[in-house]
Amino acid sequence: MTLTVRLPQNLEHALEEYSATHGLTKSHVVQEALADYLVRTKKDGKSARKGGVSANYAAFKRLGLIGCVSGDGVSATKDVVHKRIVEHLRAKADASRG
Repeated sequence: MTLTVRLPQNLEHALEEYSATHGLTKSHVVQEALADYLVRTKKDGKSARKGGVSANYAAFKRLGLIGCVSGDGVSATKDVVHKRIVEHLRAKADASRG
């Protein structure tokens, strides 16, 4: 799977420096960091975020928007996400009207 993430410049530089210093690819370092994060949060039984999930996630979950669309290979820009949410909500409203 290919994943694209936006990193703040300071984190990007730290990743590049660490990878070069240790002779590792950036992909390898990110994979290891993500695996470590997932193991730690699973053991704790909670999100690394204080108080659990973010307010945005909770609101989207309540609206039924989490997991309601497929990625279809399109980058998840704000415009794409907004369009998908509007389409989902319209379809949901149409279905409830009968």
